[in-house]
Amino acid sequence: MTKNLIVGIFLLILSYPVSAADKITAEVLNFSNMDRWVRITDMICGTVLWEDNLDAQRRLPVELCAGDDGKAKVQLYIRIGCTRNKTILKNNVGNGTTIQF
Repeated sequence: MTKNLIVGIFLLILSYPVSAADKITAEVLNFSNMDRWVRITDMICGTVLWEDNLDAQRRLPVELCAGDDGKAKVQLYIRIGCTRNKTILKNNVGNGTTIQF
């Protein structure tokens, strides 16, 4: 019975979602003097974190999934105009990092 209890507890622990230790807190900064439409995608978890206008000079806190190396990877897609849209990929994002565009 004790063996079954230990196996049950172990399986319960494995079924928990990603823990807070697997997350990185960072912020995205629109350092422009203009509002910009931006889509922010967490490339490790594959989730879109933001898809809207980001005010000029605004800092947006984000929580990103960490990879095996403890770093995050984020993609910014910025609409600058009809033909000047820009995609920025940031690798090795650490905890407390400011990602600016």
